[in-house]
Amino acid sequence: MLQMTPQYNTILFTEVWDESESFITDFKGSVFDQMTLFDTNTLELVFGLLYAKYGNNPIANNDVNQFKAKVFSVLFSYGPTWLKRLDIQNKLRELSDEEITRGGKAIYNNALNPDGAPATQSLEELSRINSQSTTNYKKSRMDAYAQLWELLDVDVTTDFINKFKICFKQFVRPEEPLLYYEEN
Repeated sequence: MLQMTPQYNTILFTEVWDESESFITDFKGSVFDQMTLFDTNTLELVFGLLYAKYGNNPIANNDVNQFKAKVFSVLFSYGPTWLKRLDIQNKLRELSDEEITRGGKAIYNNALNPDGAPATQSLEELSRINSQSTTNYKKSRMDAYAQLWELLDVDVTTDFINKFKICFKQFVRPEEPLLYYEEN
């Protein structure tokens, strides 16, 4: 049977973590698990996404501990924003037609001879007004759907997982010559 020898001089992602449990254990034991933002389900998802994208990629570091620290620092740096963006996209998906067509509201107040001098730097409203006019905006269904489409069209997960690219070797050909051998 013809076999190929390894072609990289560092180990692969799957040789560092072959299952989510070891990934989670290493993360929970690191200095990067300070804010407890990442529960077990989230860490399993991150591991699955990393495995799918980088499973057979050689790590960039010769030191496995430094590689782990680099992965966990990327997770610490970009993970919270990724989670919030996923949450926002989920909320956008749950909006009703009425909610997406509802536009903004503008209120214009006019106060003649107020009982106190208004501050020019203050955002506080005057307690008495003489007149008020309002403008209520309503979007057409087409405009509302187009705006929602644009908001949901962003792939936040791919952008997040691509941040880990710095943890893996980037090259166009193997580092060592490919050697084939045949067992007798």
